Amino acid sequence: MPENLHLVFSTPPAHVSDEEYNRWYDVHLGEILVLPGFAAARRYRLQTVKGEWTPSAHRYLAAYELTGEPKKAMAELRRKDVSSRMHLPEWFPQITFASFACYSHGNPTEPHLAEHLYLVFSAPPAGLDNSEFVCWYRGHADENTSVAGFVANWRFRLEPEVIDASSPHLATHLALYEVERDLAALRANLEAAAEVNKAGWPSWFDPTPWTALDANAIGDRVSGPPQGAV
Repeated sequence: MPENLHLVFSTPPAHVSDEEYNRWYDVHLGEILVLPGFAAARRYRLQTVKGEWTPSAHRYLAAYELTGEPKKAMAELRRKDVSSRMHLPEWFPQITFASFACYSHGNPTEPHLAEHLYLVFSAPPAGLDNSEFVCWYRGHADENTSVAGFVANWRFRLEPEVIDASSPHLATHLALYEVERDLAALRANLEAAAEVNKAGWPSWFDPTPWTALDANAIGDRVSGPPQGAV
């Protein structure tokens, strides 16, 4: 069953309308989902909430549920004969992309490509052991999920695939939340909860530089063909 994700953030060229871009990308999802390892996908429109780390400022997200190791799925995607079978528009090289392979941090449930997602990209501060950061954040993500409007959470280790080299910092971890209220209400509820919970936070905790994105679905979750089907 899908445990890991492949996230592709993108911004279309300036001369390509959102309508044209979305028509093409909706077809492109199907071209990806026939590849081994890609189980399902959903597309989202993005709003950067805070931060400047990659993938801030991107306008769209294509999220893929993966079966097995992300490295194997990425190897299938990079095969030379794959791109030759895809219908890529002439403006495809002008799209700005950022992508990550997302490895589950032992989440108790499978990630759910819900209608509304909230993504937080983070990295442990210098000098902090990564395992300590992961362990603490597991509890912190659950703490956030107790806030009104937050339904579920999943944590991932990130491996960059396509990254803007000019980004001031690169996240190493992702907290993915399923949410069900508008962005203003979610932020207000988080800030209110922070006032109550921050007394128990470790001294090294500083989310100021982290990047957060709000993602609203622009289509249904699409499943690929059964693995092994021709």
